[in-house]
Amino acid sequence: MTVTIKDVAKLAGVNASTVSRAIHDSKAISDKTKEKVKKAMLELGYSRNAAAQTLASGKAGAIGVVFPPIENKSEQPFFMKILTAINEAARQNNITVSIASGHSNAELLSQVKVMYQEKRVDGFIVLYAGEEDDVRSYLITDRIPFVIVGSTIERANEITAVDNNNQLMGSEAANYLASLGHKQLAFISNTDSGEVFHERYQGFVLKTQSLGLKGRLVRSKNKLDIGHATGLVVLDDILAIKVIQKLSEQGISVPADVSVISFNNSVFASLIHPYLTTFDINIRQLGHRSVQKLVHLLAYPDDFKEKVTVPFELKVRESTKAV
Repeated sequence: MTVTIKDVAKLAGVNASTVSRAIHDSKAISDKTKEKVKKAMLELGYSRNAAAQTLASGKAGAIGVVFPPIENKSEQPFFMKILTAINEAARQNNITVSIASGHSNAELLSQVKVMYQEKRVDGFIVLYAGEEDDVRSYLITDRIPFVIVGSTIERANEITAVDNNNQLMGSEAANYLASLGHKQLAFISNTDSGEVFHERYQGFVLKTQSLGLKGRLVRSKNKLDIGHATGLVVLDDILAIKVIQKLSEQGISVPADVSVISFNNSVFASLIHPYLTTFDINIRQLGHRSVQKLVHLLAYPDDFKEKVTVPFELKVRESTKAV
């Protein structure tokens, strides 16, 4: 026979409402009473009915993770790694995870609406930032709890975001190359859009200017023209590997002729030689903190919104050397 709360209450010598409060760790119940209830639950083999709890609370006990449109997904290792971290943190909070993905922003919006309106999820973690889009507008307008991984300019005071200080990373990259004696630097990117690019490049520009060094932006093309630069800051690890290959085809060796520093410390950073000098952006903590902040917003939806900054660390490897 199924064990009920009334059975637990009878064995513990309390009423059913006290058992319910003890299960939810209410401060109105003493620790002694909670222990009695816990002992009775263990003795009877009682476990809470998740479906009944969902019906009673109106909560799904799940969160949605929104991937960027597939057409814009350029850094696959990042998304897989942060999803692993989110799943790990969600399990620790007894929460399940559902994924929203699509080829376009319109497809994503449709998925997000269905997931929330059908009470499949209680809130969302959005794995992309940048310019305002329909998904973010919908979440803000309908007052749906959500957290963004990344930085956003528009309506920043209405959004809780978890991110690194990308501008500081760009600055530190230029500063490290300068400390190795490099005088002419270049920032290499395959895009001119997105907050990550703008912030990292801005940090690079400000630091090169403050140090009185020559620094310029180089677009990654079939033929890579780095001019007289001996120190390269590359937008991410995957692009850095492609840059090193292109340089090799032109007879330019890394790090003998040119030093390369990149970002993300992905699995590709130490896959082939030269191993990349790169910034570890602490993806695991990005995922964990995003879950923690969303859980907080689910409990306190009217609380103030904030930006949480996760620390980074430079991993010095083989792709950089002193002049």
